[in-house]
Amino acid sequence: MDTSEKYIKMCESAKEIQRKWVFQSGDFVYNPASEEVEVLLYPGNNSINYFWLPRQDQLQKICIEFFMQELRVSEFEAFLKFLEWYSGRLRYTFEHGLKNVNGFIDSGEELLLNRAMIMMHRKKWDGKSWVKAI
Repeated sequence: MDTSEKYIKMCESAKEIQRKWVFQSGDFVYNPASEEVEVLLYPGNNSINYFWLPRQDQLQKICIEFFMQELRVSEFEAFLKFLEWYSGRLRYTFEHGLKNVNGFIDSGEELLLNRAMIMMHRKKWDGKSWVKAI
């Protein structure tokens, strides 16, 4: 699980992804009050503004739901479409030295968050924030 400063910033700034968070026991979050990554076993104090750090499987689920909605297909068909899409992204990333326009991709979570934001929200990470992709 990526808990790097870079991934935390990416997640915190990805408001569209943050809105999709439905608490599950074991979720990784960043607690700005303590400046620590925590694993939540139960919903915490609502006054703390946690930032969700989605795992790879959670990002995959978000993408599959997107495919189901956009393509109006079953979950199984969306899963197959996701695998086709994601394997292409992995192949492209590997062939280009695991780089994006802002440097190296450091984790599978970072790669999938980056690609999901481009696909679903037409935004890309510029190293500091999510900006509209052309």
